[in-house]
Amino acid sequence: MQTFTTLLDPFPLETFLEKYWTREGLVIPGTDADRFGHLFDWESLNNYLNFYPLKFPEVRVSKSGQTLPEAKRPQELIEQCRAGGTLVVDRLHERVKAIAEWVAKLRIELGHRCQVNSYCSFPGHQGFSRHFDSHEVFILQLSGHKHWRVFSDTFVYPLAEHRSSQFTPPETDPYIDIILHPGDLLYIPRGHWHYAIAVDEPSLHLTLGIDGPNGIDFSDWLTRELQEFPQWRESLPLLNPDDRENCRKHLRNLVQNWMSLLELNELIDRYLDEQLLQGQPPVQFGFPAQMGYDIFPHGDRTQFYRPPQPVQISELTETDKYEIKTGGKKISLKGIEKTVLERIFAATEFDGLDVRKWLPGFDWETEIVPFLSRLVKAGILIVRSDRID
Repeated sequence: MQTFTTLLDPFPLETFLEKYWTREGLVIPGTDADRFGHLFDWESLNNYLNFYPLKFPEVRVSKSGQTLPEAKRPQELIEQCRAGGTLVVDRLHERVKAIAEWVAKLRIELGHRCQVNSYCSFPGHQGFSRHFDSHEVFILQLSGHKHWRVFSDTFVYPLAEHRSSQFTPPETDPYIDIILHPGDLLYIPRGHWHYAIAVDEPSLHLTLGIDGPNGIDFSDWLTRELQEFPQWRESLPLLNPDDRENCRKHLRNLVQNWMSLLELNELIDRYLDEQLLQGQPPVQFGFPAQMGYDIFPHGDRTQFYRPPQPVQISELTETDKYEIKTGGKKISLKGIEKTVLERIFAATEFDGLDVRKWLPGFDWETEIVPFLSRLVKAGILIVRSDRID
């Protein structure tokens, strides 16, 4: 939990999880105004806007709780901001390298889906009316000052389909009423109402949204699993008054079957494994090595990189054969001990010399090179063609 712990620093992780997570908002003052600067700043925002297509609604402007019409030209976007709009850029975790790598680490540590948006606001204007989100929210203040007000929830644990506009905001005063400065962190649990206004200068912040699976997600997953069982695909008895008791009996039997399935640790473990392995790594491409060309530019000193993703190593029925699942990819390997595989997949960077140490007695050309080549071609390893230590 190193990345998440660093995000909360100096607030203790254990205290946060016990007292605040999903329950109560929290402000953590920053000890360094530039503590989040390695992720994003004004230059990063300008580079994104200048060199990437401005696709609506991924790049949009919001004012007083309303999304403004699509800006067809950059100047229109600028004018919308001058008129008091808040510039929103969605899904930076898919577009900015530093944020993508940071989010990938959080995804592994938390096991929950994470996304990052940026918000650029100007003094005295409110981009969004009082609302709540259906996911956990962390505000990382990058530049400027922003006045935040956070209120208690009125509907506990809302889902994505529960929109703020469907509910009445609380009449109580905010329990958090504070101006964030650069380096400050604000946590807002899902369902807690909030709004913010830039104070005396342009404000830039990142919003980290953490969206974890819930009981309904597990129920939906189980429903999909039930499609493999004939008794669940079987049609119900006739739905008329004369056959009502037969329908009751049929449905009661299905309920009992459901209960028995829920007691199987094997089924629950499979669900947990699938959740752990979800999510794509930020690095997917490694041309030309991924196509089988120039995989070992520096021989056994070639550097390899494994995107930090959870790995599942399962023993297959065939002796001495294992299946590797990671980052949405799957490959089977034979002839290598599981302890060696675990050592390889515990590392994120290593070279051919390291593998030779881990596989004593294996020939470099006839055994190790084919093994590493399979991992590279499968996209599980990336060749650092420009690096040699």
